[in-house]
Amino acid sequence: MMAKRGPDGQGVWRDEKAGLAFRRLAIIDLHERSTQPMHLDNLHLAFNGEIYNYLELRDTLRGLGREFRTEGDAEVLLHAWAEWGDAALERLNGMFAFAVWDDRARRLTLCTDPFGEKPVYYTLAPTGRVVFGSEIKAILQDPDVEARADGSALRAYIAHNVVPPVQRSYFAGIHRLPGGHLLRLENSRATVERWWRPRRVEVPAARDEAARELRALLLDAIRLRLRSDVPVGTSLSGGLDSSMVVMLSAELAGDHRRHAFTARFPGFERDEWGYASEVARAAGVVEHHAVEPRPEEVLADLEGLVLDHEEPVGSLSVYAQWRVNATAREAGVVVLLDGQGADELFGGYAIAAGFAMRSAGPAAALRELRAGGAEAGRQLALALGSELLPGPLRRAYRRRAAAAYAAPELAGDASLGEPAAPEAWIAGESDPLRRELLREAFVTSLPQLLRYADRSSMAQSREVRLPFLDRRIADFALSVPAAWLRSDGTSKALLRDAGRGVVPDAVLARRDKVGFEPPQARWLRVPGFRARIGEVLLDPAARERGLYDSAAIEDDLAAGAWRDPGAIWRALNAELWLRELVEAPLPEPVVAAA
Repeated sequence: MMAKRGPDGQGVWRDEKAGLAFRRLAIIDLHERSTQPMHLDNLHLAFNGEIYNYLELRDTLRGLGREFRTEGDAEVLLHAWAEWGDAALERLNGMFAFAVWDDRARRLTLCTDPFGEKPVYYTLAPTGRVVFGSEIKAILQDPDVEARADGSALRAYIAHNVVPPVQRSYFAGIHRLPGGHLLRLENSRATVERWWRPRRVEVPAARDEAARELRALLLDAIRLRLRSDVPVGTSLSGGLDSSMVVMLSAELAGDHRRHAFTARFPGFERDEWGYASEVARAAGVVEHHAVEPRPEEVLADLEGLVLDHEEPVGSLSVYAQWRVNATAREAGVVVLLDGQGADELFGGYAIAAGFAMRSAGPAAALRELRAGGAEAGRQLALALGSELLPGPLRRAYRRRAAAAYAAPELAGDASLGEPAAPEAWIAGESDPLRRELLREAFVTSLPQLLRYADRSSMAQSREVRLPFLDRRIADFALSVPAAWLRSDGTSKALLRDAGRGVVPDAVLARRDKVGFEPPQARWLRVPGFRARIGEVLLDPAARERGLYDSAAIEDDLAAGAWRDPGAIWRALNAELWLRELVEAPLPEPVVAAA
């Protein structure tokens, strides 16, 4: 079921208590000696991802007397675990999800990287077993696991575009191990704990010095993420974040400058091709690939997209991402660097402006309100309301803002749409902006975007690497003064400072936030798409679910326009998900060639 994640080989191992199975996407040390599961004395490892600083760690471990038979990072991780146990995690710079079975201690450890770039899903089966994997489809192959929708999660998605808490999925009883967490199974008892959270670090006293240090950190993070034995390229949207990655990558010698990939939507006012092409020229990119999805292609790929993503998604922007990775596959580029994570760490979203005003204090907030006018006032109101509005008022607002195509019972259900509560260490943060950025990074925005990125890339057997999620950069961003992140109405101010003289001025001056945004409303209006929506959502089985407002769908179908394109997409995605992943038999597993 996970053949797309690893087309380059597989391995299976088991003893009388545990079993590990692995599909390989070969990136470091392409030789079969690096095939997994990998074994060292009493330890057995299955590992997905990359340890970017594996060369430095290998030198350290060799100095401690350890010997290596491969040139890969998996063996380095295994020796590090044998040498230091859990303490090895503090030494890792990487993205990873791994399982270690200690057959001497009879202990299973599952681990995720700091932000959860690589996924682990698991379920506690009725027989007392733990079944886990990188994809839910694989877990569903187990005879003890039943495919059932989490009804409350699905209803909240349809009615309010609210996703489940990061530790849950849309499947009842199937959990997601959040980023920076360990799961241990020992003596038939499973425990979950957080092993990492950002820490405050010392930053320069002057903002210009801080910008220079940030640029140096980002350059080193990119240097580590360019380590590969297969071709590397970049995913370029034309915004500040990916442009910084592309431009700084160009300062480092290597063939990674050859390919950049951009989703393009001619005639759409939010198309970013002009900015992206300027960055590609400035960076000396040899081949700048334009990916131009058309609505008929989206229609043809719908079921495949739903199956690859496994859970409902917020919008069709994931299709653009999915197609970018498909184009990279066609070009023979296995690894893509991307700019995700910068918005959450450096205050890129509009709501961060209101929290920045709260952090700045009354006098500074008043100046910002005078300069920013009505929009600044709206952002401050949102920042205050999201935390301080009484529960009854929040629920009343949600009822009024319910999606146009949600069944009336869903729209009126006051229990739906309540955002996930952050962990105590986030909720207890005293600085409003830092609290919001932590919430975005670990609760609301980033966990979902990382899920989309993993599914879109792995569906095409590609790997995406994210320099902004280097722990050193996260610690730095969350330690600088709030005024350096949002300054005079400018988002990501410190990151813009770091990009001066590197990123083209036209990109630095941008204030709009896009990012592979397709003309979703236009796509959903074309006759073929409208017919497909009617066919799916007005089917007798769909009507009987009690999830959708069939009358509203019929009215808008007849009118030829959707009053809420986002809501009709969510209804369509939900129904296709139920059909393809909950109710229909799963596709036959791919049989690997001998």
